[in-house]
Amino acid sequence: MADPLSEVIERIEQALDTPDPQAGVAAIMLEAVKDPAITDAISQRKKFANLQDLAIHRTDRLTLLAGSMPPGFRAAPHNHNLWSVVGVCAGQEDNQYFERDGDGLRPIGEASVVAPGVLPNPADVIHAICNPLDAPLVVLHAYAGDLFATPRSNWDPDTHEEIPFDWSKVRSSE
Repeated sequence: MADPLSEVIERIEQALDTPDPQAGVAAIMLEAVKDPAITDAISQRKKFANLQDLAIHRTDRLTLLAGSMPPGFRAAPHNHNLWSVVGVCAGQEDNQYFERDGDGLRPIGEASVVAPGVLPNPADVIHAICNPLDAPLVVLHAYAGDLFATPRSNWDPDTHEEIPFDWSKVRSSE
């Protein structure tokens, strides 16, 4: 049996060449997060020591991350400096949005993505995410570029002090 994600990766790569690539990627991902074979494949990806372990595809134009986040998983405020599309195959991802305020951040809104669902984010988004449920959060995230080569920041969750991106300081589980 072929990897169910292979076709999705190919279609998302093709969508990058369309007039509105983010909308195209979001449409493909909405189909993907509804596919039980995709959800099953991603739900097996439970062990990750670092963000790179979640990568299923990485080029200069596109990074795709896929994994199963445990109940209570949290990621402190961070940015991507790339537009993105969040796809939720199972569970719920809560996003809290921020904007820069002097040397820190101030909250400006919230959005939840409930499976099966997608949420496009602009390149300048700063957000924190969490899995609020007592069940795994199964996600497929797309980024318009090489997420690992793009300079990024994260912010201390309590003080909102900005620092260079460091996965070990972003993720936590309760």
